[in-house]
Amino acid sequence: MANIANLIADSSGNGKARIADVARLADVSPATVSRVLNHPDKVREVLRQKVQQAISALAYAPDNAARSLISRRTRTMAVVVPTLATSIFAAGIEALQSRLSELNYTLLIAASQYDPQRELHEVRTLIDRGVDGMILVGNSHLPETCETIVRSGTPVLTTYVCESQQGVPAIGIDNESATYDMARYLLRLGHREFGVVANTQLASDRTKARIAGVSRALREAGHALETSRVVNCAHSISQGREGLRELLLAAPVITAVICTTDTLAVGALAEARTMGLRVPHDISVTGFDDNIELAAQLEPPLTTIATPATEVGRSAADYLVSAVEGVPIPLNTALPYRLVARSSTARPRTRTLPRARGPK
Repeated sequence: MANIANLIADSSGNGKARIADVARLADVSPATVSRVLNHPDKVREVLRQKVQQAISALAYAPDNAARSLISRRTRTMAVVVPTLATSIFAAGIEALQSRLSELNYTLLIAASQYDPQRELHEVRTLIDRGVDGMILVGNSHLPETCETIVRSGTPVLTTYVCESQQGVPAIGIDNESATYDMARYLLRLGHREFGVVANTQLASDRTKARIAGVSRALREAGHALETSRVVNCAHSISQGREGLRELLLAAPVITAVICTTDTLAVGALAEARTMGLRVPHDISVTGFDDNIELAAQLEPPLTTIATPATEVGRSAADYLVSAVEGVPIPLNTALPYRLVARSSTARPRTRTLPRARGPK
């Protein structure tokens, strides 16, 4: 190996080691050093060790900015989610970031608060920063958002839905089928009077699909989901409480309430206790996501749909990196969900407790 002191003395005026310095110290070519940095699996172990020793000795750090200019890549991905306050998105982002880190990419995160205009702003900002690829949630986006991404040439895919629209690859679950299965499960238990607490005030195609699943199951069973049996809520526990109360004051005969998220279901369970109702003896309550850590620890534990947020995040990372590298990826990818039956649901019984007597 060459003398370290001489190499440092001969290096560029800023005192920063160069690839050429590493190559001289390791007694290899600069091309070999570059392969060790970018494709270590393609270099023999003996050479890899020599280069790594030289890198450590010289405290060499790759000039990522220069590499980005040459490759026109920043090794940065972006994700725009509706909110960071929901556990399912938090879990998905954690898995996404972890997998991208393994693949030597950095992740930039933005939240739209379910506002299409804000989503457009975030998308434009992230594209201006030169991200290599972008991940969105759902299929409900402004035309300008899609046009902005297409014009930029930035690879994009969407998550938490499984059907592609406008040529954008999609990876997630079939939301309509999931709530269809939930409604069928409740029908088999003997329920006939249904209500839905849903965050339909938000720009969420996933919620609309979930309501459609309930409606389809009831229709096939010879029943109907009346508009008055669907309560529109913002996404919070307090709104879940208000949603359940509104449903039962309008239709006291309801025996099963399907909530489109676990957060709303937690609120519904709390309000049922306030109204003097026992769950599941007087009313059954279900959620959707199974990503709230306490869902299985509630009293009673919550029946819900388990969404594979971790698998969504990791698979999205692999797909997006493939797309950036020019490898074709599937347009439609449906991941499995699970109906998790717990103690918040049971066969309907004749109520022995009185209904609540109006608003609090």
